[in-house]
Amino acid sequence: MMRQNSFTRTNITMLALVQLLLIASFSGNAQNEDPTKFGDNPDKCRECISLYREYYRQKNYDDAMMGWRCAFAICPGATKNIVINGPTLIEHMIKKNETDAVLKKAYIDTLMMIYDKRIELYPEDKAAALGRKGMEQYDYATEDYTDAYNTMKQALELGGNETEAGVLAKLYTAGMKQLVAKKVEMDELYDLYDKISAVVDANMAKGAEDKSYKYYEQAKGVVDQNFERIAQEEQYIGLMKPKVEAAPTDAALLEKVSTMMVKRKWTSNPFYLETSEKLHKLNPSATSAYNLYEGHAKKGNDSEAKKFLEESVKLETNPTEKADRMLKLAKVYGAEKSFAKARSTAQEAASLRGGWGEPFIYIGDLYLSTSTSCGDDACSQKYGIWAAEDMFNKAKSVDSSVASEAAQKAASCRKYYPTKKDCFFLNIQDGQAVTVGGWIGVETNARFAE
Repeated sequence: MMRQNSFTRTNITMLALVQLLLIASFSGNAQNEDPTKFGDNPDKCRECISLYREYYRQKNYDDAMMGWRCAFAICPGATKNIVINGPTLIEHMIKKNETDAVLKKAYIDTLMMIYDKRIELYPEDKAAALGRKGMEQYDYATEDYTDAYNTMKQALELGGNETEAGVLAKLYTAGMKQLVAKKVEMDELYDLYDKISAVVDANMAKGAEDKSYKYYEQAKGVVDQNFERIAQEEQYIGLMKPKVEAAPTDAALLEKVSTMMVKRKWTSNPFYLETSEKLHKLNPSATSAYNLYEGHAKKGNDSEAKKFLEESVKLETNPTEKADRMLKLAKVYGAEKSFAKARSTAQEAASLRGGWGEPFIYIGDLYLSTSTSCGDDACSQKYGIWAAEDMFNKAKSVDSSVASEAAQKAASCRKYYPTKKDCFFLNIQDGQAVTVGGWIGVETNARFAE
């Protein structure tokens, strides 16, 4: 009895394998011999489609298989649903036959064949189908991930920013496995990171309200986590420096290196500064100038940092970006004690970005910190405190996001109000208009401590 059961099972397995493999032959022959949409037996084709679709909608995948097999064999081009639904059915059968290595392998082969048929019948779907196929190859691989890696890499090249988030995550993970297996070099993984990051960034730029945002965010986490394992600063520089030295005017190469080092926050490295300055000379832009500002600022090269920040402000055309950089520049001028220049730059920054309170907070801080140098006595030296409070109140009134900070700063000003006694000999009355001396030179109203 045991021998009979074993024999029967073997024959059933082999028959199923033969049936699956014959599908490809039947499908190909049908396409070659009869190019019409429903094959050479339209009625049978429609019957098979109707049969499998009803079961498929009910998620009764076991019973859907017979009708689907028939449709895929005799008229795979009748409706795209045949090749779209096919993977779900076949994956169900793979899980169902997990312990049968022969039958499982046959179903996996069929799964790949469905994606190939989709590409053949619907070439406009090639990038998406390759991406899905590559993910399946990855999931069912055991040791060699070469096919999965190459398939998903082709999907990325064809699909660009339309590449699915899941493909990006598995592609980079497959790349890491290829690196460990010594089938790719380190620089290929650096290049791949650049390409994937560009796609992720483009999709995340759509905003969190986009339904795909969370998937690209997850892919970014996976890719970044893997990249962290190989992204060593000195190793990267050792790899790229000879290339830059060999092609110092290759703008694409310089851009790639500069972008990578900015992402990894390696901007204080001399190699970054050298590379970025080469790039800036070839293709000056607000971004390249700003990156150089940050690099030199980290190195403590204040004069160079200021020069590139000024250039970045000059070249920037986006009002919001320009405003942000102008406020940074205002703070640079303030640190140099060029107070009037710092104020005018902060005011210009505020004018570029409506409803923004930070520039007014900064001006208030300047007034507060320099008040004593803008008067000749205990009373007039406090005029700047009143002017500072005016700025903090203005910040609070225009920008709710800084209202709490501005209110705290305004309240702190009251601690330093002069007393009426301090101003007695100047005959200054509460609420009286006065002009602050020194560089501040603005009009404000007198306020006194109780």
